[in-house]
Amino acid sequence: MTILITTPNGSVGRHLTEALRDRSDVRFLVRSEAGVEALGTVRGEVFRGSAADPADARGAVAGVDRLYLGHPFAEDQVAAETNLGVAAVEAGVRRIVKLGARGFTGAGTVPDAVTGNHDTITERLREAGVRELTVLRPDRFLQNFLPAAASIAAGTLADPAGPGARGYVDVRDIAAVAVAELLADRPVGGEIEISGPQALTLPALAERFGAVLRRPVRHVDVPLDDSWRAALAERGVGPQLIDGLFALYSNYRHEGVAGLGDGVQRVLGRPPRPVEDFAAEVLVPALSGA
Repeated sequence: MTILITTPNGSVGRHLTEALRDRSDVRFLVRSEAGVEALGTVRGEVFRGSAADPADARGAVAGVDRLYLGHPFAEDQVAAETNLGVAAVEAGVRRIVKLGARGFTGAGTVPDAVTGNHDTITERLREAGVRELTVLRPDRFLQNFLPAAASIAAGTLADPAGPGARGYVDVRDIAAVAVAELLADRPVGGEIEISGPQALTLPALAERFGAVLRRPVRHVDVPLDDSWRAALAERGVGPQLIDGLFALYSNYRHEGVAGLGDGVQRVLGRPPRPVEDFAAEVLVPALSGA
């Protein structure tokens, strides 16, 4: 058995890498020399190439039995994931564990590219005839708040997701479910909804961060307006991606209380990590530079 891990330095992929770096039957796909350096020492093979390049994709999946397929939200996401996934099926890969996203339901929600890209890729994998497909559908990542760690420590959690309640999930749980599905003799398979243990509003999330940090933290709502778009553009985010994020956050604002997923309990046999664990074990060390 050989397992191929894509995006091994990504927000979820890095935790798969930590879990699998000592295995000789794991291959890691990285795009650049900087990616190779970030990966560090692994026992298995490092394959340098791009999922979007047909020749690289064929080389990466050669001899592979199981694939973890992930890609950040980007203009080339559908092409890259579809290219690699279809090449994998054609090469005889039996099992694909795809990182997807939780869909939206309810009045006022609209199609958005972030979740829509995952749906398109998943459908193409099914059409290609993959024999065993697991689609991980997590709620919003707690680790997405890490870039704002300094602001949170100063007392402000600024975010545009609105008044609804969500099952914010620690990506370490997503990675653990992915590893379990990759290694299992008989995976759970199908669509696996993953969330934290409780649906929390952003003010409640800020309060829990504050309890761990031992200082008050308050949520500040960020309007989805021209200033919000301009701030993303100044960071180099393109118009197409800004539009996708606008629709995503609009859905967060309209959905209200999101349902919780049972994937962590169902696959791992334990409850998902609470926000307090993330804050103590990830957010606090990030503030100290550990």
